[in-house]
Amino acid sequence: NLPVKTEERKQKIIMLLDDSGSMSDPLKIEWVFALLTERLKECVKGEAEVFVSKFETGVTQSRFKFHHIFDQKSYDEFKVNFKYTPNGGDTGIGYIIDYLADEINNKKKLHNLNIDLSKDKVEILVINDGRDSIKTDKFKYKTNAVSILSSNQELKKLCLNNKGKYIYIKNEKEI
Repeated sequence: NLPVKTEERKQKIIMLLDDSGSMSDPLKIEWVFALLTERLKECVKGEAEVFVSKFETGVTQSRFKFHHIFDQKSYDEFKVNFKYTPNGGDTGIGYIIDYLADEINNKKKLHNLNIDLSKDKVEILVINDGRDSIKTDKFKYKTNAVSILSSNQELKKLCLNNKGKYIYIKNEKEI
């Protein structure tokens, strides 16, 4: 008989919100807030940490900035300061994921946050509308994606190939 040692860890998720102009549809924005709210509930309970940023192709645009939510206070601060009004250009999901993998594993930080996630089991969650440029043939980090109202077979294939999950939301009543 060997004793079983169980260990509980906070779930850590990097959420990337598509900030391209095609996301400006009110129904898509409603889905983004619903998905974001659901994840942030876990943070308020102290069961998860979420790192949220809007994204397009480049990492230098002012909208690409991570917010770290991990408790009630950080959630309240996020609610006051976070605005989501998508109006950007092209997306480059693969480029962003490769950039984050380098930041986490080599630079030991997450873009604008001086937080070392290299020893944590972090997952990336991309929330988009499926009308996105992928710009890679292999993700360097475990990636999950939710596409709202348009499917993206290339993104689906890449998520599944790296043991991630892919969800396509067809409309407000179907998943």
